Amino acid sequence: AIWYEATAALLASPQPFVRCLSADFASDSFAMAPRSAPRSRAVAPGLLVLAALAASLVYLGSLGPAYSVKGAWQGQPSTLKDTVKGDFGSVMEGLEPKVSFPPIAYHREGVALSVEDGRLNADYTAKLDGDTMLQLRVNDEQEWRASLQGEDASLRVRGQGADLDSLSWEAAQSSSVEDVGDVKVEFNSDK
Repeated sequence: AIWYEATAALLASPQPFVRCLSADFASDSFAMAPRSAPRSRAVAPGLLVLAALAASLVYLGSLGPAYSVKGAWQGQPSTLKDTVKGDFGSVMEGLEPKVSFPPIAYHREGVALSVEDGRLNADYTAKLDGDTMLQLRVNDEQEWRASLQGEDASLRVRGQGADLDSLSWEAAQSSSVEDVGDVKVEFNSDK
């Protein structure tokens, strides 16, 4: 009867029941309650970061294929110090590819176009008479040279664009002289 009355009193008023639980389980109930709240707070940002990472992977995966180029940097470690200071020239020189292509040429009726060492060249060759040839070569930097060669005489001229100060020439004449033998005379523009 006493048990029934005490239980009925506790059920009728929740305050004594809470006081009873708090008196009996004070160390357990109050110690556990604060621990559960921070755990749920710590899990939520982690799940949010994980969802953002998954969304970014899906987005980046939909951008298309990516290509990587295998290469190597050949340089001194001291050039990295210059990079930190803002001088990227030495690093870029180390990253430049060293490529050499075979010469490419097109020939037709005395005219030839060719690419050698990364420069475009245009050549013209013509036979003026039985033993005299005219040759002219111009490249993409306006450097040119011309030559006129015959059986016993030759003339070579070089220049840069229309600049007459850069003009240089060489001439040669050869013949056979009686009682002397073969004679070759050479002239040039060197002073």
